[in-house]
Amino acid sequence: MATNDSRWLPLESNPDSFNRWSASLGLDTSPPNGYRFADIWGLDPDLLQFVKQPVKAVLMLFPVTAEYEAMRKEQDQQVLEHGVEGVEDVIYFKQTIANACGTFALLHALANTDVPLKEGPLTELFSQCHDKTPLERAQLLTTANELERVHEETAQGGQTAAPALEADTDLHFVTFVNHDGYLIELDGRRNSPINHGKIEKDLLEDTVKVVKRIMDLTQSIQFNLVALSPATEEDE
Repeated sequence: MATNDSRWLPLESNPDSFNRWSASLGLDTSPPNGYRFADIWGLDPDLLQFVKQPVKAVLMLFPVTAEYEAMRKEQDQQVLEHGVEGVEDVIYFKQTIANACGTFALLHALANTDVPLKEGPLTELFSQCHDKTPLERAQLLTTANELERVHEETAQGGQTAAPALEADTDLHFVTFVNHDGYLIELDGRRNSPINHGKIEKDLLEDTVKVVKRIMDLTQSIQFNLVALSPATEEDE
């Protein structure tokens, strides 16, 4: 959901698209020091073992249902009334561009983790964000021509045909990161980042607990999870 008339093509939720987007804008995706996006094939412990550690971020694509929206609005009202602790120095963007939640999710992942970024459009953007409000950070994207170009090329180069620009989608991306030991959810439609509390085991397993709660709430299995993990030789 956006607050103005800007509209981009939605990104496809697959690691290849995310890796092309990120590498084009400066993420080092080569081993041994780089990071890449990879599918999380399931939520069972046996399948989670196949995800390379340490996971730096988890991106979730899920259906926006009436039940989820009711929960989100209730949480957002609590944020307005009581605020959120532990997120003061998180780089959070308010989403102001329709269908661009994939790019906002990627920005949230790369801005709030210590993955290696080459000097370029993203490092320049993030350096300007520290003293800005979430809405002011979003305004920076209106002049980020290289970011918009990469987004459009990635959206048009997915495994399935890109939808029409005017099409709306009921699927939405959010990002989970570890910030100072807390599980933080970053969703550009919210009033603030959401703090889910201290991480008990690790980012991946604690995120899965939140994902399962959302799955129970939406009564849907239409979910896709992608992890930002270390690049290895087998990725080449």
